[in-house]
Amino acid sequence: MNLKYVTAAAALAVATLGLAAPVSAQNAEGVAAIVNDKVISTFDVRQRATMLLLFAGLQSSPELLERARAQALRDLVDEQLQLEEAAKYEIDVTGDTIDRRINDMAEGNQTNVAGLTNTLAQSGVSVTTLRNQIRAEVAWQRLIQGMYGTRIRISQNDITETQQRIATNARRPQYEMSEIFLPADTPEEFNQMEQGAMRLLEQMQARAPFPMVARQFSQSPSSAAGGDLGWISANELAPELRPVAERLQPGQVSLPIRTQNGVYIIAMRNRREGVAEGAASIVSLRQITAPAGRSNALDRIRRRAEGCGGLESTVNSIEGGSMLDLGQTVEAELSPDIRSRLQNVPVGGSSTVVVNGEQANIIVLCAREAGGAAVPDRQQIEDRLREAELSMLAERYIRNLRREATIITRQ
Repeated sequence: MNLKYVTAAAALAVATLGLAAPVSAQNAEGVAAIVNDKVISTFDVRQRATMLLLFAGLQSSPELLERARAQALRDLVDEQLQLEEAAKYEIDVTGDTIDRRINDMAEGNQTNVAGLTNTLAQSGVSVTTLRNQIRAEVAWQRLIQGMYGTRIRISQNDITETQQRIATNARRPQYEMSEIFLPADTPEEFNQMEQGAMRLLEQMQARAPFPMVARQFSQSPSSAAGGDLGWISANELAPELRPVAERLQPGQVSLPIRTQNGVYIIAMRNRREGVAEGAASIVSLRQITAPAGRSNALDRIRRRAEGCGGLESTVNSIEGGSMLDLGQTVEAELSPDIRSRLQNVPVGGSSTVVVNGEQANIIVLCAREAGGAAVPDRQQIEDRLREAELSMLAERYIRNLRREATIITRQ
């Protein structure tokens, strides 16, 4: 079944944040959208839009509320599709699960459930609106995890290549940044996204916190972390963002920036110059020793080494095995023999087995910091790659659901 909209204008209205609100009677009750015969009311949209602005710390204005309604409608449409899909697989989210999420949210905002409920009520928002959002979010997370969680395979080559790229990027200028991304495809959408971005920027200049705005409005995976990108090198940015990032100083926020895929606002939290090649790096090492007759066991550890977590229990399983924490050392100050053994060993990896008389040993490279720029261990890299893959699959899934659904929006 093809995706159906009443008008092209209505289709654009639900597609992105920055477009005019697609609901017809903004000051009266009515139907905002119909999703596979399920009605989304204008009341639902207004409730969600008000909550969105509240949690983003934005001061409501007619123009900003109109744009928030467009985002709220898109979210409600997606959530209805997600709940319908989850129901096919008999995924049910209990009230207890929702209660725990709300309690965690309240504690994160240094209040309790009663306080959070009261804050919502003061803005005219029912706690049911929040509960419905959480129900859809949890159901979708469970569906995606169940559908893809065990199928994602991150190869050791992918991990090694990612670590090497991070180590190489450590020699380039690095930025600790946050982002807000508003997607756009057509010239009209780009213009509207820029206008929407300017409204968000005005609110942030009026002291709305960047992370809260990003969490509610940004359409990139980083929105879940308040737009936080962590430390990234200059060449990891889109070409259009690089010259802007070069000029931003810590604490500054950019004007809206057009890229091929949409409009960005970036915030510079900190910056540092790249580490010169050959600059001193600090390594954290552990040595595992076993009787020479157990060198095969050490070789198995070497081939399976994925970091220093859990090494102790592995060593304890080897008869006569022991582990010595060598601490942190400037790599250049290691003996030539040790440096030679660690050459081309990635973080989390191990040197080859060396037999010395009746003892055999390997050296595990737990961590390496190049001029203060830490290279994540293999487990951290694997977790990042897995999360990125899950996010991509989830976005593809919801796009397919939108395309196959019957969605009617009212002007």
